[in-house]
Amino acid sequence: MIVWRSFGASVIGPGHVATGMPNQDAWASFHHTWGDGIVVSDGLGSKSFADFGSRAACLAAARAVYSFRGAPDMDRSVLSDRIKRKWISLLSPLTPRDCAATCMFAFRLNDGVVHMGMLGDGLLAAVRADGTVASLSDDKSDGFSNMTAALSPDVTAEDWRWLSMPEEDCQSIVLCTDGVSDDLSDATGFVKEFCEAHRSLSSVSASRRTREALENWPTPKHSDDKTVACLFREEVDDE
Repeated sequence: MIVWRSFGASVIGPGHVATGMPNQDAWASFHHTWGDGIVVSDGLGSKSFADFGSRAACLAAARAVYSFRGAPDMDRSVLSDRIKRKWISLLSPLTPRDCAATCMFAFRLNDGVVHMGMLGDGLLAAVRADGTVASLSDDKSDGFSNMTAALSPDVTAEDWRWLSMPEEDCQSIVLCTDGVSDDLSDATGFVKEFCEAHRSLSSVSASRRTREALENWPTPKHSDDKTVACLFREEVDDE
């Protein structure tokens, strides 16, 4: 029998600890008879209520995915629009521009496909059954690293990046905010080693170990909040 499990952790960065700011990252997971998934969000640091925006983004994405349960197909444009609308409704009475946040997700809906989407920066990576890795990440080589796409009333499906693969080809998915991804010199190697080191653990133990790793992040003078979430496919005995 195939089951899907998840784990993750989010820790506040030293920079926010020093200034008395809250953790502006957030993550969530869901496991139901109709599907499984994970969501990660990073509130834009320049926004007054970025922490609220990231938490709302995770809830909005989970609710938008729920609305597709039992549907014959999953339309990307409709999904992205539902995430945006649910996010805006969750923010009331706050103003969306004060709550801008990125959003990454991965989920399955018993349709044989793992659906993944990314708005903004960070890293989304899927490890295939053959050990190869497919990924989405932000390209900061063009000099516009300070321009991050984020949830807003004006965002469209074209602002998102998408990835999908058959469930049987997908072994695990890792989502990281840029507090993690910006420090990786070998993202593919990190993802493969991270999955291998945690997949044999229980979700509670894997989450605890992930938190410890993020709290003891080795990059000198790192300051950003850090979040990692993982969704993985596991074969268990059907007793």
